[in-house]
Amino acid sequence: MSNINLNELARRIYEQNKAVGWWDDPNRCLLQTLQLVSTEVAEATEGERKNLNDDHLPDRKMGEVELADALIRTLDVAGRYCIKYNPEKAGASVDPFCEYDTIGAQHLGINGALTDFAREVHLAQLIPTAARSIEHRYHTLVDSIIFVAERNDYDLFGALEEKLAYNKNRQDHKRSERAKPHGKGF
Repeated sequence: MSNINLNELARRIYEQNKAVGWWDDPNRCLLQTLQLVSTEVAEATEGERKNLNDDHLPDRKMGEVELADALIRTLDVAGRYCIKYNPEKAGASVDPFCEYDTIGAQHLGINGALTDFAREVHLAQLIPTAARSIEHRYHTLVDSIIFVAERNDYDLFGALEEKLAYNKNRQDHKRSERAKPHGKGF
């Protein structure tokens, strides 16, 4: 992980997602967007429960790919809102549940870090002077995802790059497909 610039990766992910229209709506609900991180973590849990390989990247475990998706969504938000990751603080803050032996508890820790980050972001939207620790909460979320991936011997960043390449050509990621009834709305 030491050679990966998370701020550059966040910018690249955001630019890719912006180009295909994920950020077309200037009123896109940030909390709704963050909830999608939680759904990726839930899908990772389901993949672990059933010992599944991913349906889009079948040579990889579903848990690995879904955590990569959670990180993609997290970095996308950071890229959009210019939230910076300080590499000097990497790994300094991990949600305590992530240190448990069970994958379910580890995933719960990621969701705990996500909830703390979402609260901080929401507070800052309501009261701009209240933005006390957005970057700290962001660090905890990113560090928790990376920690869980490393603890489970996942190639998180390899899966992330493969998923980004896959997403570039996904039919359901095209504006025209998302606009259809039952398309991906957010």
